Amino acid sequence: MKITYAELVEWAEAQKRQKFTWLDDHGPNSKRARPETESENKMRDIVMLDAVISICKARTAA
Repeated sequence: MKITYAELVEWAEAQKRQKFTWLDDHGPNSKRARPETESENKMRDIVMLDAVISICKARTAA
């Protein structure tokens, strides 16, 4: 099975949406807040996913 850069970007964007939804539901400003470390991990994941998206887009542009 071969995964294309476009598929990887699509997956990463979906993962980011899930992380943002989680933060809306359970982040520090929500009514059902979870431990701060969980929110920090989600934010780190978002930054990592942004990097994946950037790398993939750069590779397809080259």
